[in-house]
Amino acid sequence: MRYSPVLTFPDAAQEAAVWIRELSELLGCEQRVGYEVLSITLHAVRDRLSVDDNAKVGNDLPLMLRGLYFEAWDPMKSRGHDDLRDLPAWLRAALPHSVGADPNMFSKIERLFEDRLRHKRPTKLNVALQLCVATCETSDPVGEASKIQPSRQLPS
Repeated sequence: MRYSPVLTFPDAAQEAAVWIRELSELLGCEQRVGYEVLSITLHAVRDRLSVDDNAKVGNDLPLMLRGLYFEAWDPMKSRGHDDLRDLPAWLRAALPHSVGADPNMFSKIERLFEDRLRHKRPTKLNVALQLCVATCETSDPVGEASKIQPSRQLPS
């Protein structure tokens, strides 16, 4: 009996390419910059979540993006709890300047994930991106933005 996966590696690579192309179009940048933004964002969120929450986030990502998400991750160094407070400021400093200068950058990144994962249950990734959007809108990284309520209920 021959095994035939539903999603082949070329299909998975094509799906990842679609994500990168769409993000690049939203941000108005080259695809290599879009890939860099996606990678930096995923790693920044991953490094601020617990092992359990990382498993939930990774489970909902497409195959190739799941690999990107967990690339070089050491779960032994993971925090025992989620701490997203410094995420917006850290991302602003880490992302390429050509993209980071866009005041709507976080909204555009969030839109990609909402569009592409709309049939998935919300995770801490959604909360993290909403925090970044709210922080950018209020320009108050510790105040009201830290009290953000997710637009969809997180599973218990």
